[in-house]
Amino acid sequence: MRHSATLLALLSLSLGSWAQDTYSNYSMTSTADVIGSARYVGMGGAMGALGADISAISNNPASLGLFRRNDASFTLGVGVQDDTPAEGAPRTRMSFDQLGLVFASSATEDTRFVWGVNLQKKANFGHSFTAGSSSLHGFSQAAQLAAIYGMYPGMSEGALPARAFAALLYDLPDGVGVTSSAYDFYRNTRGYLYGLDINLTIAHQDRVYVGATMGLDFMRYRSTMRYMETRDGTDGSVQDYDLESNHRVSGEGLNIKLGAIFRPIEDSPFRFGITVETPTWYTFTQERSYHSFASKWDYLGYDEQAQVYVYDYLPDGQYAIYDSPDGNELDFNVFSPWKLRAQIGSTIGRSFAWDVEYEYAFTDYTKMGYPTDYDSDGPSINMDKDVAMSRLTHATMQGVHNVRAGFEYKPVPEFAVRAGYNYWSKPMKSSARLDQSIDSYAMEYTVSTDYMNLGATNMLTIGMGYRHNGFYADVAYKYRAQHADFYPFDDQFQAYGVSEAQFGVTADALEPQRLNLDRHNVVLTLGYKF
Repeated sequence: MRHSATLLALLSLSLGSWAQDTYSNYSMTSTADVIGSARYVGMGGAMGALGADISAISNNPASLGLFRRNDASFTLGVGVQDDTPAEGAPRTRMSFDQLGLVFASSATEDTRFVWGVNLQKKANFGHSFTAGSSSLHGFSQAAQLAAIYGMYPGMSEGALPARAFAALLYDLPDGVGVTSSAYDFYRNTRGYLYGLDINLTIAHQDRVYVGATMGLDFMRYRSTMRYMETRDGTDGSVQDYDLESNHRVSGEGLNIKLGAIFRPIEDSPFRFGITVETPTWYTFTQERSYHSFASKWDYLGYDEQAQVYVYDYLPDGQYAIYDSPDGNELDFNVFSPWKLRAQIGSTIGRSFAWDVEYEYAFTDYTKMGYPTDYDSDGPSINMDKDVAMSRLTHATMQGVHNVRAGFEYKPVPEFAVRAGYNYWSKPMKSSARLDQSIDSYAMEYTVSTDYMNLGATNMLTIGMGYRHNGFYADVAYKYRAQHADFYPFDDQFQAYGVSEAQFGVTADALEPQRLNLDRHNVVLTLGYKF
């Protein structure tokens, strides 16, 4: 057995066991969805130029200037994932989506000030999925971990490759090899990303509207995962193993949005808008996260005379557990991308309205780092940049295009019907992969090896609303269609630093599994204008 005293040195160290990377940073900060009031959802989120709906300030802060009366509203929703969840996980989830107030006042005959505050969900992390394949063709998660450990043999005992090394998932006894044949996987996530928008808009002569929004974000993310790999030993043994993890992240963010709407022709309702949204500066904390391997090899101790570590192969149904250290925390910062938007919209009489918008997000320029100092209130926003992670983000991600369109028709003044469409281009490049061999501090803390390359998102929405004496009620349905290619691990380093005889590979590459991420949502808004 080739285990050496390196393991003894590793066992004396302790670092965290979970961290952020390019993929998880995107999944926790992306707002590629339409969430808000039912009127806003029913029009596909295309209200940045039309305005007069509090959720529209998420696209253009100046849209609040179209309010002429005070307004109060709240929104509840229910979501159903299309694909079958993991056993025990819910398919249907309730959601609190929006709560807002608007106050309109006239400063002069030509000028109106409008204030607004809106708490709105920006992302919903509630989801569950399973994956698996009976055709691994010898590709193994353990081989990837062996490769990373071969590149960085001095990593901490708490790091995932080091724990796999201790569990004897690679560097096997002399003469023993494995062929990985199948895997099963599940992940359950829950949590949310809320934004509190505080807005001030000035409307002049109902032709020029200028607004600014300060956004405060609140994020909570929870995830549990299990990866199970079946491996057949060349000595006739079955050397399957499990990897389980549980991790939690929470944090806050701050951003600014500046927007304007112009009605260039005095006797025409046509208007256009522009918006600039700064990056959101997030300060995150990983809390109470861990991972655990269940191995067929039980560590018995160190043989001083032979200078080797001694392991015993366990009989059927028995496994040795190798846990990561407890109580690990990691503070880190994420600097989300800049976003630019343009909107056009108009009305036809009092019965028809339409809006079309375009957004570009510089997703490939998302940055990550670590606090350099602390004050009495917690982590500092000053950070040491993670250059390697930023390079991985730039190589993996690409700018995201968003096109949205919507219309509203009122056959009678009290009743409206709506429809909308929303498209987001895919955020990952075709060649994207989670390279965990980069020289990043975060990779010391990684708890899993899986990743998914998301496809483009298409959303279709319909809705209707009723108004009477200031009270109003709106309802909307949203169908969100998206697929992704799921990889349980990266196969790029299959045999690096490990004898090829230990991992027999019979294919050129690991085949991804196609995941169905489609969702259905119904939302209800109740409000009052006064």
